[in-house]
Amino acid sequence: MLQQSRDTADNAARPSAALSVALVYDSGPAVNRWFAGLVAELRRSGKSLAGLIQEDVPQPGRTRCDMVLHELATGRAMSISEDLGAGATSCRLSTPRLLEAAQLVEAQLTEAEIVFLNKFGKAEAEGGGLRDLIAHGIESGKSLVIGVPASNLKAWTEFCGEYFRTVAATPEPGQDAIAALAALLGEPKAVSEHLHVV
Repeated sequence: MLQQSRDTADNAARPSAALSVALVYDSGPAVNRWFAGLVAELRRSGKSLAGLIQEDVPQPGRTRCDMVLHELATGRAMSISEDLGAGATSCRLSTPRLLEAAQLVEAQLTEAEIVFLNKFGKAEAEGGGLRDLIAHGIESGKSLVIGVPASNLKAWTEFCGEYFRTVAATPEPGQDAIAALAALLGEPKAVSEHLHVV
């Protein structure tokens, strides 16, 4: 399945005029600000969006936030955190809930022009998580924006190949940078090739 997803992403990306953007980040709050700015800018321009962006919700008495995904087309919010107790330090990702969120996005792909996915994280780097959804999004010819932790950039490159644009998700994105990237996403056919800009 891992190799099949990789082949799908690679083969689909080559002929597509869509733009795949990896927002490379060290800080979760930083990439969330980029997502929020891009979503707002693209909605102002009338683009149809689908996908998942993450909100980290603090919980009283807990050192770690709950992870809540917001699906852009429907507005539905879904927690993907398992409650492992106040002192838990192990991974709290609920795989069934994440896959449920992926199915929700799959149902919206046909109508969307641009797809957002919150993270190419540990689960995706190891061959699971949203990996098949990412491949399907690329195969369908949609422009894609995805958060990629800097620690997973090598795994992302091995999965997606050279057919993407990388943007460093700086802590405080300027409006000019947001507007410029939104313009590229809104007119992907104007981009002749996917360039690395980190």
